[in-house]
Amino acid sequence: GLMLALGAVLFPLAFNLVRKHRSKTRKPVVVLDMEAVAERSLPGRAAAQYLRTVQTILHRHLDEVRATYLGREQTPEGMRVLSQAQSTYQQQLALYQKKLDNEIGDIVTAAVRAWLARNRHVAAVVPADETLGYNKNADITRQVIAEVDWYKPSFPPLPRARTNKAGF
Repeated sequence: GLMLALGAVLFPLAFNLVRKHRSKTRKPVVVLDMEAVAERSLPGRAAAQYLRTVQTILHRHLDEVRATYLGREQTPEGMRVLSQAQSTYQQQLALYQKKLDNEIGDIVTAAVRAWLARNRHVAAVVPADETLGYNKNADITRQVIAEVDWYKPSFPPLPRARTNKAGF
């Protein structure tokens, strides 16, 4: 009987000690709004402006091809060249977008790692849009944007002007 009574008293105490220890050693998970980083950070805004410039250059090339084949759009050659020019435009724009996404992704990854190195009490950083919800205190977006702003992105060279008649 004494062992049962002692167990009944000590078990809740031990359970509370374990629970308190776990709550003190449990590392929090924080969230990062990737869209906000892309829209508000200096490298993200620079990438968006760079992509607009690329799109303008590529579109100008497409317009030159259209002007070259003005009045001949429905000929077999005109249809082929215009279709190829449109396809090339879309492929090149997608390629530049992918390169910029990779560059900004690398910058954000480096910034998050640097932030985590200073905040060792945090277990993980997850994208905000991959959560079912989170407390605003778990959002580190502003802190990461401040970190990202220290990085200078490296963009590929802009598309060059075309010299051939077809434009592509």
